[in-house]
Amino acid sequence: MNAEDEFALACQGWQTYSQELLALRHNLDADIWQQLLTLITGCKGKIAVSGVGTSGIAARKIAHMLACVEQPAVYLSATDAAHGDLGFMRSDDLMILISRGGNSEELTRLLPALKARGVAIISVTENTDSAIARAATLVVKTHIEQEIDPLNMLATTSIILVLAVFDALCGNIMLRNGFDQQRLLKVHPGGNVGKILREQDV
Repeated sequence: MNAEDEFALACQGWQTYSQELLALRHNLDADIWQQLLTLITGCKGKIAVSGVGTSGIAARKIAHMLACVEQPAVYLSATDAAHGDLGFMRSDDLMILISRGGNSEELTRLLPALKARGVAIISVTENTDSAIARAATLVVKTHIEQEIDPLNMLATTSIILVLAVFDALCGNIMLRNGFDQQRLLKVHPGGNVGKILREQDV
């Protein structure tokens, strides 16, 4: 395979991303979207986001983005949660569990404790028959036809869809809550974002 072939393969991967992102509308609808928005914005306690592997990395990003729009979210390690960190969760909190297959043992072992504490669960998964889906207050179903890795196994396309769901959600939250530049500067004074906002004298 020469350089042009390799670049063409990369372009094919990006095209796959575009097609799968557009297909999200077939797995979600306005009713599910409103339920998701209501659960997130109506949470009176804390929002914890968890997953393992690539889903865990996505969970960190999602928690960060929610915090940026003043939704009190933190990433919760599934391993640490099973070793005591679940103790910080209360009945007015919300747990977002991310797992493509929905049966990761690190997550499923948390379900009894979450149920006992009365914690609402949003499960983000392709498998609506999975353990985390059955335990969920709301299931956000994602589904892809093709990962972009040559083995069609690694969480490439699938994790982009998960991130896209919550990036769009944060955009909705900003509009719903009248989130302006002044509010953003208060929570994001650092980096280039903070620099630009200060220069604009918001």
